[in-house]
Amino acid sequence: MKTIGIKGATLLILLGAVAGSVAVTNASASKKSYPWKYGLTKNYSWSAPKDDAAPLYNTNTKKNAYIWNKNFTKKLYNIKKYQYTSWYVQKSFKRHGKVYYQVYGNKKSGYVWHGYVTPAISKKISSFKSDSSYRSYLNNNKSQKLARAVLKYFPKAKVSLDLSQRGAGQFVGNTSLNTSNYKHVIDLQSLSHDVKTSYGTSYNETILNVLDSPVTSSNAALAKTVNAILMKNGYTKKKISNLINQGYKLGIYVNGGTGISAGKKGYPWTINTQADTMNSSTLYLAK
Repeated sequence: MKTIGIKGATLLILLGAVAGSVAVTNASASKKSYPWKYGLTKNYSWSAPKDDAAPLYNTNTKKNAYIWNKNFTKKLYNIKKYQYTSWYVQKSFKRHGKVYYQVYGNKKSGYVWHGYVTPAISKKISSFKSDSSYRSYLNNNKSQKLARAVLKYFPKAKVSLDLSQRGAGQFVGNTSLNTSNYKHVIDLQSLSHDVKTSYGTSYNETILNVLDSPVTSSNAALAKTVNAILMKNGYTKKKISNLINQGYKLGIYVNGGTGISAGKKGYPWTINTQADTMNSSTLYLAK
C-alpha cells in the first residue's frame, strides 16, 4: 500500500518507524486518528489495521536470538543473520512478563522479543554539511539499505549532497530548494513504466513511486525495479556511465519509511517522523 506523507508538520507516531503516515477513521468517532495510539494500553497489546502500513524496524542484536512460531514451540530464524532485513511490526503483546512483536520481512515472519529489533531511524538530509559525510552515511547507515541497493546501478557516480537536498525539496526559510541552479538536469525519478494488475488493467509507476513504496519483499527487489524503469527509458548501464564521465553528479535521497528519532516510551516506541523527510525520495543526474 502506498503511504501518504503530510508536508510541514511533525507527527509523533506510536509504535516505531512507519512506512509513511496514514490516517484512518476511528470506528467510535468521526474524526481521524492514528492507530498507533493504542500501543499505550496497560497490557501492551496492539494490532496493525488491515488498511495501514506497519511500523518499520531493524535487527538490534549480533548474538543468537530467535524468531519463533505462533505457539513459541519452534525457532524459525536466528535474527542475528538478518542484520539488513527491514522488519515490519504487525502486533505487540505481553507474554510471560515480556513484550513480543509479530514481525515480517523479506518473506519471513514470526514472533520475537522486542529488544531484538529497534525502530528504523534516518537522519534529516538537511543535517549534512558535506558530500563526504553524506556519502559515508549512505554507505554505512542501516536506514540507507534501499539507497545502497539503488547505488549499485550507478557505479563510480559522484553523489552530490547539494543536488540530493535540492531534489528532495528541502526548505531554506520558507523557500523550497530546487534544481534550477544546474544547467543540465535529468529527472530520473519521474521516469516510469506500465505495470499490469491481476485484474487485467495497468497503471503507470514512476521511480519515485517505487522509492516511496513499503519494502514488502526486499530492498534489492525494489532497486531492481528502479533499474528496470531506467532501462526501459534508455538509461542503460553504458549510458549512465557515459553521463557520469561527462561530469554529471548524482542526487539521491531515500527515506525508506524511517523516522528521524525515537523515544523509549510505549510499545513498540514513540517515533518522530517529520513530514519533510517522509515521501520526498529523489533521484537526479545533473551538472
